[in-house]
Amino acid sequence: MNKVSVYGSFTQALFFSGVVAIPKYLLTHYKEIGLNDREMMVLIQILSEAETNPYPTITTLAGRMTASQSDIEEDVGRLVERKLLAIERYWNPIEQKWGNSYSLVGLIDELAELWAIERSRKLEEERNLKKSQSLSQPTTTPTNPAMENLVRAFEQELGRLLTRLECENIDRWLSSNFTEEIIIEALRRGVSAGIRNFRYLDSILREWEKKGLHTRAEIEAEDAYFQSRQEKKLTKPKNSVSKTTTNKYENFYL
Repeated sequence: MNKVSVYGSFTQALFFSGVVAIPKYLLTHYKEIGLNDREMMVLIQILSEAETNPYPTITTLAGRMTASQSDIEEDVGRLVERKLLAIERYWNPIEQKWGNSYSLVGLIDELAELWAIERSRKLEEERNLKKSQSLSQPTTTPTNPAMENLVRAFEQELGRLLTRLECENIDRWLSSNFTEEIIIEALRRGVSAGIRNFRYLDSILREWEKKGLHTRAEIEAEDAYFQSRQEKKLTKPKNSVSKTTTNKYENFYL
């Protein structure tokens, strides 16, 4: 086979081997949602298998990259921990059995929130330009002192103006009888965990509500009780059966 034939055959095979669709917004903004280059490549490899293999193994992913299996496993673990990637169960009607699949719903939600923030900033800049104002105005004007204090606290912590949807979230928390004190406490814990996502803060508040915790003192008492239980488990004899306990908020926020 001559060189021209080889090149032609390769070109045909190359373009018929399939194309992976990667949203441009993801490629241009993955750094802003906290992804590094290797984590991004892991996501691309998972997307490339989505149609035929919804749950590629760590070995499969590592075989296509220069990183080791342990590195890939850590990357996947971080993505799952941050809720950008989720492992779901589904029923395979052809094989008549349950299987696993990767879900990117959390990643899409994160990008959607980033897009909404950017869009809100752009609209604010356009309004300010039309009005010839030098200072930006909040998207939503608080209607009571508690709302004013919370919006001010959130904007100082996040270093930006809140979007209309974010202000509506805070207003909904106040309408649900969450006090200013525990909303600030949820914000503090979210920041300490490195997560400033409003879905995460909402999940913390709903968990406290489910447990009947309405003040910071009650929350701290619950934390102390939780910690004492963990310490008792760690002091059990080695031959006793114990379960590894993770962060108590890890499994319930979106």
